[in-house]
Amino acid sequence: MKFRSSLDSIAITVIALLAVVIGLVILFSGQAGVRVTAALPERSLIGPFQKIKLTFSEAVDPVLTESLFSIQPKVDGTIEWLDVRTLQFVPVRPFEWGASYKLTLGPGILTQNGRALKNEQSWEWRVRDPLIVYLVAKDDQSTLWTVDMNGDSPNRISPEEIKIISFDVSADGEFIVFSSANSQGGIDLWRMSRTGGDASILLNCGLDRCTTPSIAPNGTRIAYSREAAGVGPGLPYGSPRVWVVDLQNAQTGPVYEDQQVLGYNPSWSPDSSKLISFDGLADQFHLFDFSNNAQILFPSNTGGTVTWSPDGTKFLFTDIEQSESGLVTRLRLADLSLNDTSTLLGSNDDRDYAYNSVAWSPVEDSVIVSLRNDEDQPAQIFWLFDPGLLDGIIIADQPGYTYNSPRWNSWGTALIFQQFKLRGEFKPEIGLWQHGFREPLTIAEGIMPHWLP
Repeated sequence: MKFRSSLDSIAITVIALLAVVIGLVILFSGQAGVRVTAALPERSLIGPFQKIKLTFSEAVDPVLTESLFSIQPKVDGTIEWLDVRTLQFVPVRPFEWGASYKLTLGPGILTQNGRALKNEQSWEWRVRDPLIVYLVAKDDQSTLWTVDMNGDSPNRISPEEIKIISFDVSADGEFIVFSSANSQGGIDLWRMSRTGGDASILLNCGLDRCTTPSIAPNGTRIAYSREAAGVGPGLPYGSPRVWVVDLQNAQTGPVYEDQQVLGYNPSWSPDSSKLISFDGLADQFHLFDFSNNAQILFPSNTGGTVTWSPDGTKFLFTDIEQSESGLVTRLRLADLSLNDTSTLLGSNDDRDYAYNSVAWSPVEDSVIVSLRNDEDQPAQIFWLFDPGLLDGIIIADQPGYTYNSPRWNSWGTALIFQQFKLRGEFKPEIGLWQHGFREPLTIAEGIMPHWLP
């Protein structure tokens, strides 16, 4: 009996101590208030469209919390709530290149029952310098490399044993998606971080060929062209159709239910709500609006580049028409807000300027287009112009060179592009142009340049 009494006393003592500890934890946690942490990349260096996430120790009131939230210097953006404990700031316009920012929260009441952030919390970050990523195909390899804007510090970021066919870079610069052949004869989609070293299969396409990946600007989905394998050995692949894979649940499927709708080289609108692709059999672009499932057709027999206006209400594409003087290439403007398509360049041309690659600045009303300045020469030059005034300047026209595939950086301050010498040894090069340059800078040998912000 004495032994049992001792055990009872010990148990009562332990329970009492636990109650005291629990009480102290509750007391001090109440005094400490709501806690919050921020998710920022290593060394607090971010891309221009980095999403800033805050996680709270408990459920908070969105209205109360947002009233205590501020970023300096100010930047356009929206606050999204992922759940009752997590908010995410999504920039609408890019954080300024090289600038430093500070996010401040509180102090103040964060919940309806009076729970508060006791002390002001702040986090600082800086916008990193962009890199250029490109494909180097030589010595039986096809790998991705990065280089800075001066052409310095070249660095291979994809494994030597993986031969890359096509690729795209996310708008925030955090990851890359590329296509590569598999052992079955098909082509898979892979995913890799901006620094490399972690490439893994995103979508196993088996015998099918999945190519030309295009990452939605909001980073949630990837559109790609898919060619189904023949129904038997040795039979040809099917025509390309546009599919989409959701990065959150890994589900994939065709954009169009109608199997007669073909598509290649898909391109997203800036707000990620629309997708356009080219049907080479029907000679037309198909536009699909995910917000209402609407489909619009735009006749074109070139299948060239499509480029969107900054607000996503317009896009440019090329087409070839018969005129009195022969075939003439025209640069067409589709205005979705007016449901109208017109000819921007080419209506009054006395000859064919062979308009080809085109890129609309992401922040202002200026467009770069490649064209043939001399009808007796195959070389294409770059013309930078205002689509409203149709006035501009030539920015790249070195003798013996031709230019294509221009891409603006996130701020519309610099261009990268493909350039080729028309004579001599074939060595595709990556060129760069910025405002103030008299002529482009050659920064690397390679193909398919993309910005890595």
